[in-house]
Amino acid sequence: MFRHSIVLAPLMLLACLLSPPGYGAERMPADLVVVQQGTLPIILTVPHGGHEAIPSIAPRNLEGKSRGGKWNGFEAGGDANTDILAERIAAEVKAITGKDVYFVMAKFARKFVDANRPPEMALDSPGARPYYDHYHGSIRRLVGEIRRNYPAGLLLDVHGQHDDPALLMRGTQNGRTIAQLLQRAGAAAVTGPKGIFGQLQSKGFKVYPDNALPVGGTSENGGLNGGYTVAIYGSNTPDGIDAIQFEFGSNYRQIAVLDKSARDAAAAIVAFHDAYLKNRRKQ
Repeated sequence: MFRHSIVLAPLMLLACLLSPPGYGAERMPADLVVVQQGTLPIILTVPHGGHEAIPSIAPRNLEGKSRGGKWNGFEAGGDANTDILAERIAAEVKAITGKDVYFVMAKFARKFVDANRPPEMALDSPGARPYYDHYHGSIRRLVGEIRRNYPAGLLLDVHGQHDDPALLMRGTQNGRTIAQLLQRAGAAAVTGPKGIFGQLQSKGFKVYPDNALPVGGTSENGGLNGGYTVAIYGSNTPDGIDAIQFEFGSNYRQIAVLDKSARDAAAAIVAFHDAYLKNRRKQ
């Protein structure tokens, strides 16, 4: 018996070393959602950059389910490199300001849970619901914290699109999800020289809609005009903050240019913060 144990022990150790980290192990919701406290009134959320499986949960069955309509329908594919891009944007903001943005990112793959859809569309298995709830509960908590501690804030929901690889698309539901920003500062806070998309354009991003167009109306409708996250946390809601969906074209998400994309986006975000958030006083 003792001799068999001596032989088996190193074999078991070798098996553990060769097994992928976490494979088959219990992964709690907090293990699959990255949450960072911030010291700036800005939240980056990243629903579709994850790659990890949820243990004991099968991928969603999307057979026969529409890909259009409300919330743009059912999807399973992730947004390549948006996890890396968002993390690097956060790091660049910290490098410029010395302060952290708030940050919530799903590490679970979209094929298991779509964190940018309402729950009835986001998941199939009840066992996946705690992961979805932890993601959205974290955002709600941080939005509430910003509302308590700052006069205004901004949520940026980071996505990737390949319909036009050269574009960074704006999604505010044609101004609805940034209602408070427009009320206090006007369209200049979005498309003007110090506005968020004015700054993005000045840093080299090709933005859609064009900054010469009005923020309201139907100017965003030709692209991706804002999904579930910005709709429920935006300032169109009584307990929200201004919220914008960023849809980075695939040209900006190539590995070779990720650092540049992150630096340029971070510089634009900081310039917007300094112009429209930094010196405001809480009422």
